[in-house]
Amino acid sequence: MKKIAKMFLKVTLVIVILLIVCTIVFVLVAKDRDTNYSKYTETTGEIEVIYTGSGDSEVSYKEYDANDDVIVKYAIWYPSELESNDNKYPVVIFANGTGSTSSTYTSFLKHLSSWGFIAVGNDDKNTRTGASLEETVKFLIEENENKSSVFYQKIDLDNIGIGGHSQGGPAVFNMVTNQEHGYMIKTLYAASATSSYHTAVMGDHWEYDISKVKIPVFLTAGTGYWDAGNATSKEQVTDDKNGIAQGICPLWSLQENYDLLPETIDKVIARKTNTDHGDSYKQFDGYMTAWFMYYLQGDNEAGKAFAIDGELSTNNLYQDVQTNIE
Repeated sequence: MKKIAKMFLKVTLVIVILLIVCTIVFVLVAKDRDTNYSKYTETTGEIEVIYTGSGDSEVSYKEYDANDDVIVKYAIWYPSELESNDNKYPVVIFANGTGSTSSTYTSFLKHLSSWGFIAVGNDDKNTRTGASLEETVKFLIEENENKSSVFYQKIDLDNIGIGGHSQGGPAVFNMVTNQEHGYMIKTLYAASATSSYHTAVMGDHWEYDISKVKIPVFLTAGTGYWDAGNATSKEQVTDDKNGIAQGICPLWSLQENYDLLPETIDKVIARKTNTDHGDSYKQFDGYMTAWFMYYLQGDNEAGKAFAIDGELSTNNLYQDVQTNIE
């Protein structure tokens, strides 16, 4: 009996050690996939490959107390050379998805900063009204005039873009249509923006009127279940019994928003295959970066990706692409 007990103890110990090792490996791999997500992003297009990679700038970080229980802090990544020159830098402000904070998007924002942007997040977990984006713009205006700030006269207030993921989609739409400083936003991007079906169900200031947006717009989503669902129209109600599921950002929603946007602005929609809601913002990182490079830094080579018959339209990793850009 003693031998059996010892053997059982040894086997148990080995199993426990293996479980600990597997857990550590899993955590390390998950952290690497987040920190170095570009290594795990499937790319094929030449422009996509370039902008999925890091830019030439070293990146620095500062955070500021927002003195607000909702926003909590402003998290700012910026090119390190900003501290030693007199150049102005364009800005991208990002609106979090439901329950997320700026830390969720750290690697994503650092990547943007490496391409010469001041990339800004905050810790608002319910961004839908665009109010925290508005407060972030006001904060940046103040910092640009603050002689003791590292950002004094370094923020290009004429080139501000905003992006959002999930609930951050309604946030960017509402920022440019409802908030005081919405007129300062030059372009916007939304990954897996919450559909009008869900905003109607949610109520409580989730709704948006995208037809009022008057600046260039890039909308993306994945083809995975959580984004796409299987409903083919807004009229279908989620019904588990009958197997109907309204995804967070299905194809019908992308199409609806594209059609509602004015024909007088540049607009693009696209879905990426083998991509779902949780990582949609990472999987589109290359083209998202190219979009901001084009509209905020005047990078015409990056802009070629979005033209009719351009790289995005012909990239076999993407589908349902529509663009009106010549």
